Parts: sequence; C-alpha cells; structure tokens
Amino acid sequence: MEMKHIEDKRVRDLMTHGVVTVPEYAKVINVIKILNEGHVHGVVVVGKEGKAVGVISEIDIPKAFGKDLGRITAKEIMSSPVKTIDVNSSILDATKIMKKKNIDRLFILDKKGFPRGIISITDVINEIVRTTFK
Repeated sequence: MEMKHIEDKRVRDLMTHGVVTVPEYAKVINVIKILNEGHVHGVVVVGKEGKAVGVISEIDIPKAFGKDLGRITAKEIMSSPVKTIDVNSSILDATKIMKKKNIDRLFILDKKGFPRGIISITDVINEIVRTTFK
C-alpha cells in the first residue's frame, strides 16, 4: 500500500476518536480533576442533550481564580463556540485554522453537534515525523 503524503491526508486519518466531555453544570473543581487525572489538555462541555456547547482547556482555568471552585460551573468559564473542523477536511486546512486562531486543537462534531473526536497540532507533527523518518 502506498503511503499518503501529509498533503493528501484528511482529518479522519489522524483524529483521535472520542473526547472527554463534561456537562455544562459540572463544578470547575471536578473539571480540574478530570484534566489532571485524565492527562488531557481540554474537555468538551455538553448541554442537556449531549451536544457540544463549549470547551475548557488549561487556558480557561484562570477565569475561575478567586471564585469558589466548588460552586462555579463549567458553563461559566468555558470558551464558546467550539472550534471545529469537518472530518473530511485536509490536514493542511486544519493546520491553517489552528494557526489563524492561535489554537492547538480542533474538535470534530457529527452533523447533529455531538462530539466525535479531536485533532491536535501534536497529531500532525507526529505524522510528519512518522512518515519522514520511517
């Protein structure tokens, strides 16, 4: 089988399926625990129907400083809207969006708005290294 060049790859080729989610009413103290214990850099905040309504990453946590972490909710500190990309988009398009928006990950949602995966700049770099230095 012939190897695709990075220019020919699609988001679906490199994305991680599944994402960590928290309900919008989750307490920030619990979100911090999930980030720490799950060794993840961000979680998708979902509404009552399970659809993505925002994202919390390490950058959002300082928004809660000086507040009661056991009372403040994910909805109060999340970034919204979720930065997304279509599963069929090219990897080059994904990296351009990340650079333009100064972010290091994009989320993949299905047509109904449910979170399905994530692609990060680290995924792209790892693929370049893997295919260049095989």
